[in-house]
Amino acid sequence: MRSRRDLSIGRSPTSTTLKPTNLPILLTPSSSSIRLALLALIFAVIPSTFAAPSTPTELQPEPKQLAVSSVRDAPGLPSNGLVSNGIHLGFLPFWSDEGPRAICTALGSCAAIWGDYWNVGTSPGTYTFAQADYHIDEIQRVVGGDVKGVYAPAVLFSGRMDQWTDAMTTQLVSTVRSINRRGITVWLRFCYEMVSPRAIYQSKRASSDPPSLQNGGWMSYGLQPEEYVAVWRRVTTAIRAATNETYMFWAPNLWNGPVDDSVQGYTPYWPGEDYVDVAGLSVYWFGPERSINQVPETGSFRESLQPFYNLVGGAGSNPLKLKQGFPVVVAESSAPYYFDIPSSSRYYTQQGDTDIQPPLPNLNNYRASLNEPNPYPRSDDELAVKATWIAQMTGNSTAQRFPNLKAITWFNYLKK
Repeated sequence: MRSRRDLSIGRSPTSTTLKPTNLPILLTPSSSSIRLALLALIFAVIPSTFAAPSTPTELQPEPKQLAVSSVRDAPGLPSNGLVSNGIHLGFLPFWSDEGPRAICTALGSCAAIWGDYWNVGTSPGTYTFAQADYHIDEIQRVVGGDVKGVYAPAVLFSGRMDQWTDAMTTQLVSTVRSINRRGITVWLRFCYEMVSPRAIYQSKRASSDPPSLQNGGWMSYGLQPEEYVAVWRRVTTAIRAATNETYMFWAPNLWNGPVDDSVQGYTPYWPGEDYVDVAGLSVYWFGPERSINQVPETGSFRESLQPFYNLVGGAGSNPLKLKQGFPVVVAESSAPYYFDIPSSSRYYTQQGDTDIQPPLPNLNNYRASLNEPNPYPRSDDELAVKATWIAQMTGNSTAQRFPNLKAITWFNYLKK
């Protein structure tokens, strides 16, 4: 374990103590235009990404025995926009620094999915869903253009599932219905990433797990599968009684264990075929120790997605007893690039898992976090790290192997 603190570009679950950070945090040089330029460059240099389908590669689809006769459509997903080999690109924008219109301009087209976060508390006044008003005007302008994308807000509840009340459901229903009336299709990622709370995850994760499998859970509503299913069904029933333009987006975090594990597996949290419209998964490339830069290993994305894809697609023994398979979406993903934080930096004492606020740092003043004294090949190249991961998720071989993979959503936040 190396004694240091890190900044990274991507996503962040843990601490700021003097040890390798467990944060997938993505920081790029000093302005949003530079960060978006990096993404534009990534999409330009990957031949099979955001272009016409390429010639089949050496990785062929794995033979599957499907127990279902068909797969549901992904409701509201546009046919145009940023798409590679039939796999759409979505964004969770870093709203405090750039929004959807800036992303559309930088990349030359708009995304199919625009993510957001709604924080919900347990006391009166904390479940008004006021955050829905912060960005909805820009969402309406963007999805009213040539690419009719969907809005995918994630409900982050600070309580346990037995603390979710009918009053919260009523307010949530009112919120999504008002958004639908503005002509916006909603994919509601309700109480997402519920699979393995942090304490359990940290005690059980094998240190030998590949970096792409080291997604931890940290939600207060985790480890409660029966309560989770009951609340999900009540919320779904109420929403469907009020509107037909909000769809339920069931999206756990990656779990590297049996899919039917009684507490941490996917299946205990499955609400039932009649209560889900889209199935998604949070899948990241974190690098070794979640603090060292490394180009993603070949097959990492495939290895991560396959068990979940088989489960919700009705493959093999069809343990969910599905009549139809579900469209699969990578609900969140990134490939963090880490930078060491010197003690003189104003970020050194900043709390972990928090956003870096503008003005953004000039990363020319920070040292990339490498595996000293023997850095991994190309690990000093942020473009290589990110482009490799995007290529794994959207390339032709992935499209062949996972024909029901409809979209990936890029987590574009800057965090410590």
